[in-house]
Amino acid sequence: MRFAPIPWPLACGLVAGIIVADVSALDVASAANEKAAMGAASAGVAAAHSDTTSSGQFLRRPDIHGDQLVFTSEGDLWLGSVQEGTAFRITSDEGYEGPAFFSPDGARLAFSAQYDGATDVYVMNVQGGSPERLTWAPSGVTVLGWTPDGAGIVFRSRWDGAKMRSRLFTVSASGGSPTELPVPYGEFASIAADGQIAYVPVSAEWQHWKRYRGGLADDIWLAEPSTGEFTRLTDDAGVDTEPVWVGNDLYMVSERDGLANLFQLDPASGAATAATQFTEYDVRYPNTDGTRIVFEHGDGIALYDPASGATRDLELDLRSDRIHARPRRVSALDELFGVDLGPTGKRLLVSSRGQILSAPAEKGDVRVVTAVDGVRCQYPAWSPDASTIAYVSDESGEEQIWLLTTTDEGVPTPKQLTKDHQGPLGPIAWSPDGSRLLTSDRELRILLVDAKTGAMKTVAQLDRGGSYDFTLDQYRFSPDGKWVAYSFLEPNWNWTVQLYEIATGKMTRVTSPEMSSYAPAFDAEGKYLYFLSDREYANTYSQGNRYYSFRDMTKVSLVTLSKETESPFLEKNDEEGAGDDSEDGENGKGKDKDEDKGKDDGKKKGKSGTPELPKMTVDVDGIAARVDEVPMPAARYTAVEPVEGKLLVESFLSRGADDDEDEGRGNRRLQSFDLEEKEAKDLVGRLEEFDLSFDRKKLLIRQGRNFTVMDATAGEMPKDDGAVDTQGWTLTVDPEAEWRQIFHESWRVVRDFFYAPNMHGVDWNAVRTKYEPMLGAVAVRSDLTFVLGEMMAELNCGHAYVGGGDQTRPRFTPLGYLGADFEAVPGATPAYRITKILPGDGFDLDARSPLLTPGVDVSVGDYILAVSGRPVRTDQDLRALLVGTGGRWITLTVNSKPSLEGARDVLVEPMSSERRARYFDWVESRREYVRTNGGENLGYVHIPDMSGRGLQEFAKHYYANLDRDGLVYDVRFNGGGWINAMLLLQMSSPQYSFFKPRHGASWSRQDWAFPGYGVALCNDQSGSNAEEFSDAFQRLGIGPLIGTRSWGGEVGSGGGYTLVDGGWIFPPNYAAWVPEGEWIIEGIGVRPDVEVEDDPSAYMQGRDPQLDAAIDYLKKRIAESPVPRPTPPPYPDKSKGGSDRW
Repeated sequence: MRFAPIPWPLACGLVAGIIVADVSALDVASAANEKAAMGAASAGVAAAHSDTTSSGQFLRRPDIHGDQLVFTSEGDLWLGSVQEGTAFRITSDEGYEGPAFFSPDGARLAFSAQYDGATDVYVMNVQGGSPERLTWAPSGVTVLGWTPDGAGIVFRSRWDGAKMRSRLFTVSASGGSPTELPVPYGEFASIAADGQIAYVPVSAEWQHWKRYRGGLADDIWLAEPSTGEFTRLTDDAGVDTEPVWVGNDLYMVSERDGLANLFQLDPASGAATAATQFTEYDVRYPNTDGTRIVFEHGDGIALYDPASGATRDLELDLRSDRIHARPRRVSALDELFGVDLGPTGKRLLVSSRGQILSAPAEKGDVRVVTAVDGVRCQYPAWSPDASTIAYVSDESGEEQIWLLTTTDEGVPTPKQLTKDHQGPLGPIAWSPDGSRLLTSDRELRILLVDAKTGAMKTVAQLDRGGSYDFTLDQYRFSPDGKWVAYSFLEPNWNWTVQLYEIATGKMTRVTSPEMSSYAPAFDAEGKYLYFLSDREYANTYSQGNRYYSFRDMTKVSLVTLSKETESPFLEKNDEEGAGDDSEDGENGKGKDKDEDKGKDDGKKKGKSGTPELPKMTVDVDGIAARVDEVPMPAARYTAVEPVEGKLLVESFLSRGADDDEDEGRGNRRLQSFDLEEKEAKDLVGRLEEFDLSFDRKKLLIRQGRNFTVMDATAGEMPKDDGAVDTQGWTLTVDPEAEWRQIFHESWRVVRDFFYAPNMHGVDWNAVRTKYEPMLGAVAVRSDLTFVLGEMMAELNCGHAYVGGGDQTRPRFTPLGYLGADFEAVPGATPAYRITKILPGDGFDLDARSPLLTPGVDVSVGDYILAVSGRPVRTDQDLRALLVGTGGRWITLTVNSKPSLEGARDVLVEPMSSERRARYFDWVESRREYVRTNGGENLGYVHIPDMSGRGLQEFAKHYYANLDRDGLVYDVRFNGGGWINAMLLLQMSSPQYSFFKPRHGASWSRQDWAFPGYGVALCNDQSGSNAEEFSDAFQRLGIGPLIGTRSWGGEVGSGGGYTLVDGGWIFPPNYAAWVPEGEWIIEGIGVRPDVEVEDDPSAYMQGRDPQLDAAIDYLKKRIAESPVPRPTPPPYPDKSKGGSDRW
């Protein structure tokens, strides 16, 4: 049984080096000198431009004020002295603190933190103390610094998502509601003493992608609040970002020379001059005290003095206890990889954190099978006689099969069985006689392994469908051990069931490639091969998308292996004098009970006490014609397992709006089908996984963290027994050893599955050599995540993601939401005036503001005076009173004036999230914009993503606009998915015929086709499948594409590879190309037919230049060539005969 953990991503050490750059020394050392400098830097030896790692401890997001430094390490804030070379911890919460910034007078620190679960703005005294929370943001914040006067703190946040991008805010250091900076949106900002704002509107900071030049590449703009003017300062194709003012001089980080270095930028001319010239590790996050600039470099931080260009190396003595790196005991349940039943179901093999435990199903001790620090062991399988455990281990540096003989005297010693395999291996299955093993690899090979010599032989190899996140595991030995049944993916992308004869190496296709058939399983006697087959095509018409669809297609099927074997579902005749069917009849004629009993005993005890294998006959000739169906209705079945007299059949419970929701954990059921009665009964609901013992007598059920072992033929789950005690399932984890293993496994996975075998020309071995020394500085899991991200970023490719893993999760109390905007009104009775109430979209009433619930009677312009009896304060955001109220009824004290006189109490139930309400409000604002500026004959459809949600929004608004002359398809802010082809099929379909009834309008069978003109919008945040949509929209000639260049990520990365601590890595492993012979989109993005910059001045005036351009195009096109509206021809006169068209 396998359980794939699901994702999450955070920021300990003795001496950590701070590297100080010398801009006067522009002659960078050679690679050999740099390696030597690496050791020198960690020893405190001065090294000009030493482009190395400190090998001490990660120091992140530094700021400087005079002699003081503040930075994040181990997820906490540290305060250090530049001259003394010391630092001490000033925060210690279980969440993440940082980045932090000194106030202009150096007395206080403003920083992002997770004290209350969400990431918000906090302020505290520079020497430490109790932090004061200043924001209650709906979607997290990142502090960017202070206003020059020290009165406010600058931060970024998507806030409520109302503008679809991150926005820039200030919040008073003494509290109150945040205020937006006078720029449209932004990711980074630095405010000069004269009020000018250098800011970055959009940023690729979040991705692991070096030398990025796509549509989301950072650029720096200058805003002059006094005049409302905006000036673009950089237009390099690469990344120019993170501006900082040093007096009147502006500095930035730029990748224009290939590696991120510090540059000085002239705002007047746009000229950029390199201040640093590192060649190994990037510069990140510069900050300044107005005199010097401090920034991240490698795993340490560096200091640049613009006045002198002087350099000096610093070392900070952190004297950390490295608490997050200490070995500790953990529950195996937390990151469970799999649980497998032993041969008779008395014990279980538990896989977690790269270790394997043997645990009792009922009585006994929990034993460690394998637990080697820094090694990942997985996929354990007991031999049928329980003498040996086979498992996959990477102890040798590559994944190989290892054996551990449990019957050896003394402590069992693992032995490596296979030697030369490279790449991940799949689950292991033993042959019934224990002489062979089956496994698979991610190159889509099914491998037969000699259990003595380790020799590997390929049974079959698929040539399509492979990915690092796909484990080929549908293979079985026959009960006599002479055959292998497996699923095979055919050239038409249908699965077939095939048989492989071990003695001859001959393959036989059992099922037709006309349909998908998979999940083969033999019965214990070797008479039948059961499988699943998608053969039911009962269709349902969907009014929602005007199409027919097929669901519940899968049938449980079987094939008789011998041509002499009858179907188990043949009806039998009752005849007088024929006796009981169990003794005679068609299948039992002439049999003697004692004879059967003797055969059964012989099966149980053969030579040497091992089970005697059944004698099988497999007639391959005509086998495909011997397929039969199990009399169960078609459903979404996923597995079938024969046991004595029954079949265990697993299926999905329901179909959700999104496949991810539908096929997630716990959304399955297990049924028991009685072969004699031909009836199925529900055995387990909300099933997560199940497993059978080798003898098929015991069944393991997993439901969440609960496990039950029961009789496989039982008709229902046991109520009082069978529950497995999991309290003893504990492990000792050494984080540092685990981090090493994760680093090397991640490197291997990328090596084996990156889509381009040439690794984009990057020396992948050299990349490992470059980043491996950083492991010595890793003190918390987020440090490792950073290293893995940097390593993958070298490939210069999109969809390269890392994250999750074993890290502290801060406690979290979510906000409640009123689905409204409000503004503070100071006065004798502090109040918040309601300025807007979100109505939702009319479809989803759950996304409507609770203030609009009938009977609440609250309107725009009313004042909120108290929440649940607590008076509001204008020096504190109203949201502070809504913490923990989502989904709970509360009382609001409201009035039509800011006064308690005449106030009334209303009962409301705040929303747990207003994200959908904000999205619907933004969409409605765009739709109204089109109506106002384009007219009622134009329609608007926004597609938020290319998955279930996007399909819903398309269906809601596309069909409703089919009577318009023009349609705007907006895929701005669409992060991708997979449904673009479904949408394009409908958009590009013509209407080619109509029907006219006696009364009423004509109609067309192509009632999904839009007869008017179309135009599409894309921008820098149109990504992945939204880019494929944009590219195809152009290629298919549906209409022009308008906007800005898209993200540029078209090498997909599947569902993620799960690491030993539950973290994940997404190696980009499939790229888009076209028949013309070119790779498309990746690294550049889709260039619109009409490029329209998102002009900040227009944006601040409430205009949408890209939507304006789309409206102008449609109006002009319609005016030049009105949309044809066909009318029926004259009715025919057939009084003198038929048509003369003959």
